[in-house]
Amino acid sequence: MIAAIFDLDGTLYTGHIIKGIARHHRTHRVKRLPFYMFMSTHMALWPLWRSGLLSEFKARELWARHMGWTVRGWTPQEAAAAFAWIAEQYVQPLVRPDLARLRDHQAAGHRAIMVSGTPAPLLAEIGRQLGVEETVGTPLVLRAGRYTGACELPVCQGPNKVLRLEVYLHGSDSVLWPQSYAYADSYTDLPLLERVGQPVAVYPDSQLAAHAQSQGWEILGEEISVARQF
Repeated sequence: MIAAIFDLDGTLYTGHIIKGIARHHRTHRVKRLPFYMFMSTHMALWPLWRSGLLSEFKARELWARHMGWTVRGWTPQEAAAAFAWIAEQYVQPLVRPDLARLRDHQAAGHRAIMVSGTPAPLLAEIGRQLGVEETVGTPLVLRAGRYTGACELPVCQGPNKVLRLEVYLHGSDSVLWPQSYAYADSYTDLPLLERVGQPVAVYPDSQLAAHAQSQGWEILGEEISVARQF
């Protein structure tokens, strides 16, 4: 089976999932204190990354690891309503025209899979609304029927995207990796892109764009020369 593996933020759509969560919480006036706590502590990572004191991978990993704070105390049913709103009201309007590439793979019978650091139940809802049945995200921890704010490690970021994907696939024997495709926008997704024989840089950051050009990889969209905020 040939797989077509897609990152989410910056690849299939132009936004960042934390902004969708923020918009939902502000609009519905829920969980604002946990959200502000998340933002105040994690925005401090930005200057550390820009100054070279923290790697981009570690900064992204910490953002994804603690994103569950924003739904802490909710039941899965309560969170599901928020996730459906985020997918419909925030993600869908920002979907890139390049989503057509996903449809081409589906039409060809390839196995389309979304892989992202996004909380797994939210990613599953986004996948449902975008017509992607298979998603691999960062699982959230439940205790007594409510989200604790923690996630199950490892976070689905960097090399752990490959790890979680292969665990999901129960090994790699069912996938023809040399003929498979991966789409991503960040240099931190290099392990995922290098896992397949057909890597595609999608609106890549400057570091990934340079690497893709040096390797002769396909590039979709314009290069973004300024490093983006995670």
